[in-house]
Amino acid sequence: MIETPSPISGFRHALRLRRLVGAVWLVSMAVFLPAQLVVNLAAGATRADLPARSLPPGDSILILVELIRPVAGPLALALISGGLALIAWSVLWHGGIVRWWFGAGATRVRLSEILGHGVVWWWRYARLVLVAVTVTAAMLAAIWLALESLIHTAERTGAGGRSGFLVAVGLVRTAVVLIVCGLSTLRGAWLLGESGRRSAVVAWLRGLGASLRQPIRSLFTLVLWAVPGLALLALPVLVEGPTAELTLLLAWLGSTFCWVALYLSFAPRELSEEWYRRMQERATTRPAQPPEPSDGYVTQRFPTQQ
Repeated sequence: MIETPSPISGFRHALRLRRLVGAVWLVSMAVFLPAQLVVNLAAGATRADLPARSLPPGDSILILVELIRPVAGPLALALISGGLALIAWSVLWHGGIVRWWFGAGATRVRLSEILGHGVVWWWRYARLVLVAVTVTAAMLAAIWLALESLIHTAERTGAGGRSGFLVAVGLVRTAVVLIVCGLSTLRGAWLLGESGRRSAVVAWLRGLGASLRQPIRSLFTLVLWAVPGLALLALPVLVEGPTAELTLLLAWLGSTFCWVALYLSFAPRELSEEWYRRMQERATTRPAQPPEPSDGYVTQRFPTQQ
């Protein structure tokens, strides 16, 4: 089903799924604890020698770089493993929400049920992520390879002043590709949850078509939730002192709520009779499973058995 996204509906359903929001928040914080532990171990002995007064921003960055340099390898490993774990977790709860929504989404909310559905449908939604990443990477590579060729041509012909303009054009095109591919993946995730649908490629392409048919409303919904979500992630950088850690936790929680609400904003608000009819037709057209062969065992304990 293709419907108009509704930020109000996404906000309401995110409040309803507050337990899921809390779970996403806790797991997303926990996957990066090893990286934080590496930084704390590297900087713990040096922090005691720093002056009590606040340092200029430039000096703080230089000190942080010098502290991290000896543990760059373990820190990179912790960040990469945390990023992969976060992607796997995101695929899990995204698929779980869709399956729960099309099943018992209107009657009850059970976190264990949502996560259980996510485990069953994990590979289906992992394929959708692979399709989205592949298409996005291919389009970005084509854009920047073409721009690199244009920049080299401009430099050879003495029009090097156009290089800055070409780079700006590349950045704009990159933003457009990321937005379009992101919207296509959001819509494709809900289309992939329709009964009988298995192809992640078809779901993603249908999501692309739906986004292009409703560009203004889709972009408005994305901006409405993505801007505060990103702003909350950047907020802890501006806060110093004893409240910095508390601000980080609360800002991350608010950002998590925004991302869950964004995903739910594209959910079908009502499953129409046409949708039920189409799902029943798909179910009836599936080939029936052959009955299991009998083993021919007969007993005389039951007189009615022949």
